Amino acid sequence: ERRMIRPLLTAMLMLGATAAHADPKAEVLATVDAALTAVNTNDAALLEKVMLPTAAIVAQDYDAKDGSHSTHAMSVAEMAKALRTRGPKIDERRTATTVLIQRDLAHVWAEYTLDIDGKRLHCGVDSFGLVKQDGQWRLSSLTWTAEPNGCPK
Repeated sequence: ERRMIRPLLTAMLMLGATAAHADPKAEVLATVDAALTAVNTNDAALLEKVMLPTAAIVAQDYDAKDGSHSTHAMSVAEMAKALRTRGPKIDERRTATTVLIQRDLAHVWAEYTLDIDGKRLHCGVDSFGLVKQDGQWRLSSLTWTAEPNGCPK
């Protein structure tokens, strides 16, 4: 009986150590940050790598003067094409971030700022939906608000 306990305890400790090394929050944020890197560097291939081909992409834009809004939906292919043809230097950074994870489903709600060629264009909230498939987190949805007023400096 004692001979069985030691190997069993060792195996349990090893499994616990392996699980402790896997940080789902860090993995989820790495995927989100890869998507932001794709946007900031016009890397369409990276965007396509971190997003499911059928992912939903929706932007909610607000007018600076009257506050009216418009909604723009696009496919991953359309967003990738826009990245391939875009000219100005974009610097999008997430600020306050909340991560929720349940098994192979995650959601990231992140305030962000977006500058073009060093000038603040807008800020808002990015909403990233993620699913884990074949051991990899991928974006299943990307939505955001584009707020032109009241952005942090």
